[in-house]
Amino acid sequence: MKKNVLSILRIIFPVSVILLVIFQAKKELAGMSLKEAVLVINNIERTNLFTLVFLGLVAIAVMSLYDYVLVRSLGLQISKRKTFKISWISNSFNNVLGFGGLSGAGLRTIFYKEYVHDVKQLIKGIAWLASSILLGLSFLSIFVLARLLPSGNLLMEKVWLLPAIIAVALIVPGGFVALIIKKKRNHDGEKGLRLSVFASYLGASVIEWLTAGAVMYYALVTMGIELDIRIVLGVFTIASVAGMISLVPGGFGSFDLLFLIGMSEMGVNQEITLTAIVLYRIAYSFIPFIIGLILAAIALTGNTLKKLEEKPIFAPAIETTNVLLTIHRALLLRLLNGSLAVIAFCCGMVTIASVALPIDTLMLDLPENILTLFNALSLSFGLLLLILPLELYKRTKRSYYMTLTALTFAFVFTVFKGFNLSAIFMIPLVFLLFVLLRGQFLRDRAAYTFTQMTWALIIYLFALFNYNLLASTIWERFGRLLAKDYLIYSEIHVNYVTVFAAIFVPLFLSLFIFLFNKKTEQIGEEPNMEKLETFLNEEGGNALSHLGFLGDKRFFYSSDGKALIQFAKIGQRLVVLGDPSGQKESFPLILKEFLHSADQKGYLVIFYQIEQEDMGLYHDFGYRFFKLGEEAIVDLTTFTISGKKRAGLRAIHNRFNREGYTFHVEQPPFSKEFLDELRGISDEWLGRKREKSFSLGYFNEEYLQRAPIAVLKDANGKIIAFMNLMFMYQKGEISVDMMRYGEDAPSGIMDALFIHLFQWGKEQGYTTFNMGMAPLSNVGTSIQSFWTERLAAIIFNNVRYMYSFSGLRSFKEKYKPVWRGKYLAYRKNRSLPVTMILVTRLIGRRMK
Repeated sequence: MKKNVLSILRIIFPVSVILLVIFQAKKELAGMSLKEAVLVINNIERTNLFTLVFLGLVAIAVMSLYDYVLVRSLGLQISKRKTFKISWISNSFNNVLGFGGLSGAGLRTIFYKEYVHDVKQLIKGIAWLASSILLGLSFLSIFVLARLLPSGNLLMEKVWLLPAIIAVALIVPGGFVALIIKKKRNHDGEKGLRLSVFASYLGASVIEWLTAGAVMYYALVTMGIELDIRIVLGVFTIASVAGMISLVPGGFGSFDLLFLIGMSEMGVNQEITLTAIVLYRIAYSFIPFIIGLILAAIALTGNTLKKLEEKPIFAPAIETTNVLLTIHRALLLRLLNGSLAVIAFCCGMVTIASVALPIDTLMLDLPENILTLFNALSLSFGLLLLILPLELYKRTKRSYYMTLTALTFAFVFTVFKGFNLSAIFMIPLVFLLFVLLRGQFLRDRAAYTFTQMTWALIIYLFALFNYNLLASTIWERFGRLLAKDYLIYSEIHVNYVTVFAAIFVPLFLSLFIFLFNKKTEQIGEEPNMEKLETFLNEEGGNALSHLGFLGDKRFFYSSDGKALIQFAKIGQRLVVLGDPSGQKESFPLILKEFLHSADQKGYLVIFYQIEQEDMGLYHDFGYRFFKLGEEAIVDLTTFTISGKKRAGLRAIHNRFNREGYTFHVEQPPFSKEFLDELRGISDEWLGRKREKSFSLGYFNEEYLQRAPIAVLKDANGKIIAFMNLMFMYQKGEISVDMMRYGEDAPSGIMDALFIHLFQWGKEQGYTTFNMGMAPLSNVGTSIQSFWTERLAAIIFNNVRYMYSFSGLRSFKEKYKPVWRGKYLAYRKNRSLPVTMILVTRLIGRRMK
C-alpha cells in the first residue's frame, strides 16, 4: 500500500509542478511582444553570439571533471579522450532530459559497463557522481543565505523557496560531517565515499555551476544588460534549486520562470530577460545536445548498439513501476537509437527556417522567378529531412541514400538562394557524419503501417502549413526591417513556394521509393520438392507441411538445417503457414533468423494457423494472437460405428454398402485417365467458384501425385467422390486435404467416405485422424469480445472461404473428436482486421 502511494505521488508531483509553471508563465508572459523579441535577437552582434555559444560549450566541457573523478576513483582503464566523449554525451542529454540526473546515470552505466568487472561498484560510483551535482549548488546556496550572492526580495516574494534553499545549503556541511563520522567509526578511509573523492566532486560541481552561471550572465550582457555578476548568480542559484526540486526534465519552465521573476525584481525588462533565457538554453542546452547526439551516433555502433537494442542497461535508480520514469527511459532509448534521425530533423528545421526568414542574397542579378524556384527547392528538401527520420530511426539503406540526396540539394539551393551561416556549416557536417556512419544502415527498407504513414503525412502537412503561415507573416510584416535589400518579400512568393513543395515532395518520395524497391531481394528459397521431401522425411513436419508441395510458397531453412518455414508474400507482409517444421529445439533459432531476415528486407511477418503449444515462442517475439478456429482430431484406436450413439453413422455406412458403393485407396503414380476423371469431379464441385490456395490444396496434378487418393465408386465403377490424403510427418497421424464430389452424388457421401477412411486408417496402423479446422468456432461471438476480433471474424467468415462452414463443426462433432485450437499471430500495434484482409487475399489469390 505504501509503495503504491509513493508511486502515485511520484506521478502527481511533477505533473502538478508542470501545471503550476504553465499557469504562472501565462500570467508572467502576458502582453509580451514576439515581434520585439525577434527584432532584439536579430540585432545581436554575431561576435557576442559566437562568444556565448563558445561559453556554453566550455560549460559542458567543464562537466567532464565529474567523469575524471569517477574514472580515477574506480580505477577504470579508459582514455581521457573516451572519458570526455562519454561525459559530453551524458551531460548534454542530462541537461535536456533531466529527471534529477537519471539520464546521465543511465548513459554512464551503458558506456562504462564494459570497462568494469564489478557492475555494482560502477552503479554505486555513478550514484555518488549523480548526487554530487548538488554539491556546487549547495555551496552557492550557502552564499545566497549569507547574502554574499544577493537576490533582492525573491526569497521574500517566494517564501516556499526558502526551506528548499536551506535544505540544499546543508548538503555540503552535512556531507562532510557524515563522512568524518563514518571514517572514525570504520577506521578505514577506503570504505564508502572517501573524503578526497568528496572534495574532488565538490570542486568539480562548484566549477560547473559557476560556468553555467557565467553563461547566463553573458546572455544578459549580450542583451545589453549591465548587472553585478553576484546578483545574476544569486538569482540563478535560486532558480536552479527550483528547477532541481521540480523534477521537470532539464528544469524547463520552472527554472526559466523563477529566473524571469527574479530579474523582474531587479528591474530588468521581462522581454529582454526572456530573450536572454532563450539564448542561454540554446548555448547551454540545445547546441551541446546536438553535438551530444552526433557523438552518441558515432559511439553507439557495433556491440554497444546491439546491447542497447537487445537489453537496455540502466541504473536501478530508474524504477520501472514509476510511469513518468518509464516514459523517460523509453524516450532516452529512442533518442539514442534515433540520434541520426534527430540530427536530420534538426537539419530540416534549419533549412526551412532559412527559407522562411528573408536574408541577403548572394546573387542579386538572378531573376525573381529563379530565386523563388531556389526557395521552393530548399523548402522541399527541408521538408524531406523532417519526414525521413521516421525511416532513419530504422536505419534502412533507402533512408540513408534519400537523406544524403536531401542534404546535398538542401545545401546547394540554400547557397544559391542566399548565405545562411547555420545551414552552410551544419549541413556539410551532418552529411560527413552520415557518410562516416554508413555502416549502421544495414536494412534494405522498412514496412509501414497505415498509422505510421498517417503520422508522416501529418508532420509534412503541419510543417508546410506553418511555413506558409509564419513565412507570410515574417516576410510581409518584418521583411523590410530584417533585410532591407532583399528582392522578394511578398506573400505571393510564399504561396508559390508552398504549392511547389506540396507537389514536389510526394513525387520525389514516390519515385525514389519505387526505384529503390525494385532492387530489394526476396528472402528464403524457391520451392525445391526433392529437398523438401528429404527434409520432411529426416526431420519431421506437421499438419500443414505437406502443403509445401503445392509450389506456391517459398522456403526458409534454419542455419543448422533442422527447421523449415514455408511462407508467401502479400504486399509488404510475409505470411507463414503454420508452425516451423522439423526439430522443436531449432524453432527459436529459425524464428529469430527468419524475423531478422524479414526485418532487414522491410517485411512484416504474420503466422497463420499456429498451434497453442508454441504460442509462448511467438509472444517472446512481440506477437499477439487471434483464434482462427479449432481442428478436429479423431482417435482411430477407439473409433467405431457400433452402439446406439453411432446408429446414424452406421445407417449411412450400411446404405452405401447396400447400394453397391465401394471404397478404394489408390496409390501414386496415377494415370492421366484417372486424374482427368478426378478433374471432372473437381470442376463440377467448383462450378463457377475459384480455387483457393496457400493453406488449402487445389487441383494440381504434381501435388496429387505426392500421396494416396481415397475414392468412392458407385455400383457401375464410376468415381463419385474423392479425398487426397496428407501425410502428417508425425507418428500415427494422417489427414486429408481436398474433399470433392460430383453433382450426382447422393446425400451423406462425405460421411460415407470419412467412415471408410477411418476404418482403413485403423487397419493401416494409424492412431489419429486430423479432420481439419472448423474456422471461427466460438470466436468473436460474444458481445464482450474485442470489436477487432468480431470484425475479423466477419471478414474471415465471409471472405476467406467460398465454402460454407457454418455447419462444419456440427458435421465433425458427430465423430466425437478432440478439438485443438489454431491461431493467427500478428505483431502488436498492427491492425487485426487489416491483417485478416491480407490473409484472405492471399488465400483467394488466383492460381495459374
